[in-house]
Amino acid sequence: MYNTYVLSEINKIENTRRMPKIALLVLTALLLIGYWFVRGGSFRLYASMFFGLYFITNTVWLSIILVSLIQNVAFLPLRIIGEKLLPNFKEFETELEQTKNDDQSLLVTKKIREGDTSLLVYILNFVLVAIAFISAGRVFLLDFYYEKISTVYLYPFIPYPQYPLQGTIFHFPFLKITKTMALPWQTIIMIWVGLVVVLVLVRFAWRLVRWILNRNQQILRMRIAYNKVLMMGGGISLTLFIVSTLFLRNIPIGFQFMWLSADLTRQNTTFNVVTAVATFFATVYIGYSHNREGAKRALERGLGQEAVNNVLRASMKVTLRNALFLAIFAYWLTHHMPSSHDLSVLAFESIYILAPYTIDAFIMKKMVPKKAPVAI
Repeated sequence: MYNTYVLSEINKIENTRRMPKIALLVLTALLLIGYWFVRGGSFRLYASMFFGLYFITNTVWLSIILVSLIQNVAFLPLRIIGEKLLPNFKEFETELEQTKNDDQSLLVTKKIREGDTSLLVYILNFVLVAIAFISAGRVFLLDFYYEKISTVYLYPFIPYPQYPLQGTIFHFPFLKITKTMALPWQTIIMIWVGLVVVLVLVRFAWRLVRWILNRNQQILRMRIAYNKVLMMGGGISLTLFIVSTLFLRNIPIGFQFMWLSADLTRQNTTFNVVTAVATFFATVYIGYSHNREGAKRALERGLGQEAVNNVLRASMKVTLRNALFLAIFAYWLTHHMPSSHDLSVLAFESIYILAPYTIDAFIMKKMVPKKAPVAI
């Protein structure tokens, strides 16, 4: 009887030490994916995907865009699972934020050993996305436009392309500024002083009548929207000042719509600038969305509005700085590459920004539980 009790207690201890099956499964999958990536499996997959699409379209630029689209669709299952596990992952993020920096790695290790599904799916998704972008980037770095690609990089069932490749010229719209005008410095100073005075007066007027209009929901909604604008502007006020001053000194008054052509087999400076600008705005958009979600969670946890505003303002500064660095890096990187890499980056950024209004909106619509009919 005693031996049976001892054995049962030992089994309990062993079971607590044993890693859950889901954690073992995900870690095994990560090891296999890492091995497949190191051996060039992901590179071969993307090269085969591109030339398989080229066999169908016979157009290089369309095949590049379709690769980005298929990549986005291929990650849909993980995104659907991620949406279902989002509440659990937000709880983990909250716990991580409340943990000291030195103990955060221990918390992550503990969650993995416990088999935290939301964290494991997040890690798996992150690794797969990183591999996808590295592999796609490597494919378009190859000079396979003029030098015939080796059959080693293609699956046996992918038809070998006929050279020279077709559809390497990509046409895109461009609005060229042909004439500008500059406002006098006195006018610019008056505009800035007037804007500051208006903001101060609005704030002062609200303090005077707040006790009267506090219960008016419409006024409160307008006030909340006004605060959000101030939060966003406060985080990047210096940048807004510089950009707006440059704009007022160079106001476009003449435009010419034109179609530009980029040879995807060659480097194109105009295309590099377009990629850098798009990268800047995409980074700001992603950062703002993330910061907004973080502020919402902080308010739900009971953090004061003023503290949330300060954190959001600081976060927006970091987001803007990161966006600027990434835009400069994107220009420098694509300046040393064929324009096909620019098109690949632009296609992904466009699909990512449009996803919340297209694919993601469809997913969320399907995931919303139907309300049960109410008996009358």
